[in-house]
Amino acid sequence: MKTLFSTLLVLVAMVSCNCQKATTSQSNLTSNETMKQTQEIPVLEYEALSRGFYKKITIENNRAIVTSGRGTKPIAFDISSEDLTILAEFYSKVDKEVLKDLKAPSEKRFYDGAAIAHFRIIEGEKSYQSSDFDGGFPPAEIKEIVEKVIEVSEKKIK
Repeated sequence: MKTLFSTLLVLVAMVSCNCQKATTSQSNLTSNETMKQTQEIPVLEYEALSRGFYKKITIENNRAIVTSGRGTKPIAFDISSEDLTILAEFYSKVDKEVLKDLKAPSEKRFYDGAAIAHFRIIEGEKSYQSSDFDGGFPPAEIKEIVEKVIEVSEKKIK
């Protein structure tokens, strides 16, 4: 009877260890998938400012951080996976090396007709910043991604 009980106890212990290994490997897989999604896009920043207006949107690690005025506290929130997928798609179309040379489609910022805006991509130690453009009127080459960054920020702020 003792040997039967001991055998049964060892068998139960082995089965429970295998269950823990399976659960651990599944959770590692999930965290790896999350890491892949996080690494798809680098830090994206949009900033627009004028004398009476300031807005900064930072997208980093699947989160958006929005500052809607000078001296105000930033608001942070998670971004949906659908929006992250779209941002990653738009990011893949951006040529970072020519950002600084993009021509703005309008010049309202020169006479306070629009806020001065720029878009920045930060990959590790490297930073790529666009030339200045009118807030709301980005160059055609980055229009999709800039508008999506603004759209994502407005989903939670409203």
